[in-house]
Amino acid sequence: MGKTENGYPRALVAVAACLGCAFFGVTMFFWGAMLPSLGESIEGVQNLPWILTLGIIAGTIICGAVMDRYGYKALLIFSSLALALGLCGFIFCHSLWLFVVSAFLIGAGGGVLNSETIAIISDIYGDNLRGTMLSILGASYCIGSLLWTVICRVWSYDPMIPMQWSAAVIAVLSLAFIFIPFPKAKLTKEDKFSLIDSIKLFKYHILAVAGFLFFFQGVLEAVSANYSTSYYTSTENGVGTSVALTSLIFMTVGMAIGRFTLPLCLKTAGKKVAMFLFMAIAFAGALVQYFLPSSAMGAFVSMTLLGFGIGVTAPVIFDYLGQVFKRHSGAAVSLSVVVAQVGMLVGNFLVGKMFLPSSVGNGLPRYFPLVMCLMILAVCILFPFVAKASDSAKAKYKDL
Repeated sequence: MGKTENGYPRALVAVAACLGCAFFGVTMFFWGAMLPSLGESIEGVQNLPWILTLGIIAGTIICGAVMDRYGYKALLIFSSLALALGLCGFIFCHSLWLFVVSAFLIGAGGGVLNSETIAIISDIYGDNLRGTMLSILGASYCIGSLLWTVICRVWSYDPMIPMQWSAAVIAVLSLAFIFIPFPKAKLTKEDKFSLIDSIKLFKYHILAVAGFLFFFQGVLEAVSANYSTSYYTSTENGVGTSVALTSLIFMTVGMAIGRFTLPLCLKTAGKKVAMFLFMAIAFAGALVQYFLPSSAMGAFVSMTLLGFGIGVTAPVIFDYLGQVFKRHSGAAVSLSVVVAQVGMLVGNFLVGKMFLPSSVGNGLPRYFPLVMCLMILAVCILFPFVAKASDSAKAKYKDL
């Protein structure tokens, strides 16, 4: 395993981070996999997804300054246990308000895990390996979400079985983290750094520009996953619900393949070429969706290309942020993720109006893929400014 100069086993810490990111995959795909079954057995549960999103945002906002000030270990354990406890809530509780608490715990635990695992990898690997390892971390998220989706499909007749097994596995692995030495906190007691102080990091150009990019990336990720199925079932001569839902699995697989492919592309072509190449692939996927709305094969190809392309943005941009923010990497990551979550909320709200009955009657869903094209173009336009701001900040600031 080999310890670094700071006394922790870097490879083992990286494995723990990947497991935590895989747990986050369960959080993000929880409702999509469980809502049909839970909705039949629990009255009112259909109104809870926003609680999970609120939990994700709350956990993300709080964890940034906490991990920089107090380190990673306790936070990783508690957030994983919160996720497991939230799953247990759906297993054993039978009142709606307890389900609300459980949904919030699942979201908060996942929100912390997402930001914290990114910050861990960003901290323990230098500029030469950070992008590669962030790609592998992102692939772990895909694996976790895919496994969760598959086991929910296998035990669709009893939604409690996937939650029981997942809660048990997450809880056991969370306790195993106790025995792993983690990097020490980057800030000391003398460094008075509060949540308000972390928000002030937006004054740095690199984080402000990255935030704008992550907003559009958040919109893109949310609408591509949540409304592509509606597009394929709302347009004339659509592919049908079963094919549309199956295409989501292709998107997850495409994202995993893209993130496993990214390290090779980074090594051979560099971040800038890689970013534009993968965005071009995502753009092609959106065009396939636009021109082939009634083809099952077109749906599978489109979603695979979309997943393959859009999954690389986060690893690349967080690599740039990691080159600048050393002592405040947790806060920088958390702020970026919060902006992306806001983009997801805005995207879901606005694009959802395209699929209202009145809009469907007017044929508005037909233009949904063009919305994704616009978001991809926005990411591509902002990306060079992020790269330039990163180079400038590295030369100007030495104590971030």
